[in-house]
Amino acid sequence: MNYQSTYSNSRSSSVKQAWLYFVYYWVVFLAGTFVGQFVPDALRFPITMLIFAIIMISLFVKASRKFDSLLSNVLAFLLGVVSYTAFTYYIADLGAMSFYQNIGLAVGSFFAFGFLGYFVVGDATNLGRLLFPALIVLVLASFAGLFIHIPMFQLVLTIAGLAIFLLYTIYDFNRMKRGNFSAREMGFNLFINLLNIIMDVLRLASILKD
Repeated sequence: MNYQSTYSNSRSSSVKQAWLYFVYYWVVFLAGTFVGQFVPDALRFPITMLIFAIIMISLFVKASRKFDSLLSNVLAFLLGVVSYTAFTYYIADLGAMSFYQNIGLAVGSFFAFGFLGYFVVGDATNLGRLLFPALIVLVLASFAGLFIHIPMFQLVLTIAGLAIFLLYTIYDFNRMKRGNFSAREMGFNLFINLLNIIMDVLRLASILKD
């Protein structure tokens, strides 16, 4: 009984720490967004390539795990830098009210799928095994999408990305329930999930509007 109580308290503490990291990475992202308004347009594509390189290194180079904390901070900041242009575009394209409504929809979806993962799904371990190769394909397709401007390709890519990160939200919340996580990694994962859901919802709204 004491062991169960200690385990429960430890998991609760880790969950709280994960949410603190989640908030922290959003602060880093917002700092990058603020800086993004001063970054020349000519630098945005090289920064996007650097982001892609960091993601590929994180996914495939085991030695990079020693630098996870540094890479996650750099990635959150750089994502903020390049997201400034995207946000200003979507505000202009969708209108301010629709822009914030879609962000609200994305946040609501994030927590709704998180609820499923934490309270409804028993064990989502097998889901994680399926999602990782899907994520690899999505990253490579997203890189190709920088050069392929076919509307249907962009639509399929956006829907696929939204589905993958909603499912990853279920998976990560489920990991929190089972205590199978580190606080910093989980906070970053949740940040990435929500950011991608927001961007995909905005992109989908813009595509459907056109």
